[in-house]
Amino acid sequence: MKILFFLTLFLFLSGQADAQHFRLELLKVYNLSDSASLKNDPYFGGLSGIEYVPKRGKWYLITDGADSTRQSYLFEFDSLFNSQTYKRWKLDSVRSAESIRASRTDSSFYLSTELGEGSTYGQFLRLKKDSTVTQLGTYQGFRDNKGFEAMAIDSSQVLWSVSEWPQTCRDRYCQVTGYSLITGDTLIRALYPIDTVSCGFPDNGVSEILLARDRQLLFLERCWTGERDQSNYAINLFTAYIPKLQPGQENTTNILEKNPVSVNWGGVHLDNIEGMSWGPIINGFRTLVLVSDNNFNKFDQKKAPEHWQQSQLIFLKLIPD
Repeated sequence: MKILFFLTLFLFLSGQADAQHFRLELLKVYNLSDSASLKNDPYFGGLSGIEYVPKRGKWYLITDGADSTRQSYLFEFDSLFNSQTYKRWKLDSVRSAESIRASRTDSSFYLSTELGEGSTYGQFLRLKKDSTVTQLGTYQGFRDNKGFEAMAIDSSQVLWSVSEWPQTCRDRYCQVTGYSLITGDTLIRALYPIDTVSCGFPDNGVSEILLARDRQLLFLERCWTGERDQSNYAINLFTAYIPKLQPGQENTTNILEKNPVSVNWGGVHLDNIEGMSWGPIINGFRTLVLVSDNNFNKFDQKKAPEHWQQSQLIFLKLIPD
């Protein structure tokens, strides 16, 4: 059943959001581009999504495509710090994948894509173990490269998605949708406020989300603050609570209340962060793992290699307040 993104079904958020209850500190930073095996792989780069699957002890990274067709590849790692051995799949029917999430019930994955120039369109897909792909829904009508890049799955088998940017230039709200993987119905629609000019010009957006706790989503806002060849990015994290569906609220408008997350980046020069996943427990701390899209260095050819964009991997530890 298609996800009908542009119906007027919104929910009302009543009351104040709960306290944040956690902060983040840098644990480790690593450049996957420094790996000899990955450096020689012409399909590695443009990392737009990351997912850690604890039951398998595996990491999964997906790319948004190196060539003009935006052909996507899926990479599987046993360890991101030892990348000598990894598996790679060409996803023949998938172009410009932007997010990846593992199913909670089987070995399949869910993907979002983002295509088009001038006007963006895309799909939500299920990638099965046998590499077959089925379509869950579609969307269209967003500005160039400003569609749905972010996904998360909760314990109720609801697939959450958030648009990177408002649908129109005059709007200041990204769209939030909850889609039941059990019934195939769109359950919740909401609006996430974003400062569209926080960079000094319109180039801020939501590049990924995660479920932090029941009905609390963690939003990653990526802000480009300078010329593309300078690779200056500001990364900010926020949480917002999604309301429960209540009788009689089907036709009301919901604007989420977002709260900033305190992050100590440890002085790291952040790159084009697009992927986010919860990682393993390290030294007793839950970890949050971020990965950057290096755009296959297409903006960097006139610079020295040490100044090229990176496939940056950042581990943050979660510290309860």
